[in-house]
Amino acid sequence: MSSSIVVVLLCAAFLHSAWHAMIKVSGDRLVGLAGMNVVSALLSLPALLWVGFPDAAVWPVLAVSVVLHNAYKLGLAYVYGHGDLVQAYPIARGFSPVFATLIAAVVLGEIPGLWNSAGILLISGGILAMSLDPKGSRASPRLLAVAAATGLMVASYSVVDAYGTRLNGDWMVFVLWLMVLDGVAFVSVVHVARGRRLWESIAREWRHTLVSGLLGTGAFSAFLWALSQGPIGGVSALRETSVLFASLIGFVVLKERWSGHRAFGVLLITAGIAVFAIRG
Repeated sequence: MSSSIVVVLLCAAFLHSAWHAMIKVSGDRLVGLAGMNVVSALLSLPALLWVGFPDAAVWPVLAVSVVLHNAYKLGLAYVYGHGDLVQAYPIARGFSPVFATLIAAVVLGEIPGLWNSAGILLISGGILAMSLDPKGSRASPRLLAVAAATGLMVASYSVVDAYGTRLNGDWMVFVLWLMVLDGVAFVSVVHVARGRRLWESIAREWRHTLVSGLLGTGAFSAFLWALSQGPIGGVSALRETSVLFASLIGFVVLKERWSGHRAFGVLLITAGIAVFAIRG
């Protein structure tokens, strides 16, 4: 994996953790996620006039991706409503690099090399280690199940999106159409669930909504570009280093508790990043 992909993904990871933190502190997580999607869809919509339509074969891929992204966001809203940022975030994201690697191997025949596999396992292991703390509150079985399922959705949409960007040939066309279609679909779902409260909240918290939307759009665009250029498992693992930034935000800004297990997780994730930077 080239150094430029590693650098872009680390920047994307920081943006990713920032918008996750903003969603976590929002009063209604579903509304917060929907507001972010309103911004990303509105930003992408005018650009469709210039990029045109994707290839016919890409439309089914977009449809599957929209379903997976919506399922992921619904799961994320539940997880964030039942765990603190440094607990829920690692659980939800720790499984996804391994899941993405396995799915990419089975569906696309993309087998990672020895060093890529080592980097993926180090980062995934570090992320999961950050969610373990015997002295802290225990996550319920239901939370663990939903978090794992959310991680599976992340892995699945990562593979589908990688395939879509490569199938279309122009990653930007795929990204723009996905953000518009996904935004319309998810906002529609939340509108049915929340009604007028959705739009009243977006109007009231428009600055918060705008910032989270800009952060999310930037992070996701960088991630899709990297998926079009590099191996899915490695790209997915490096994107999930956002847990490092999320943990720092949770500790410093949200006053959430730190522990030795989380420090050990940071060391493992850092080692994984080093593997990708030097040998990936």
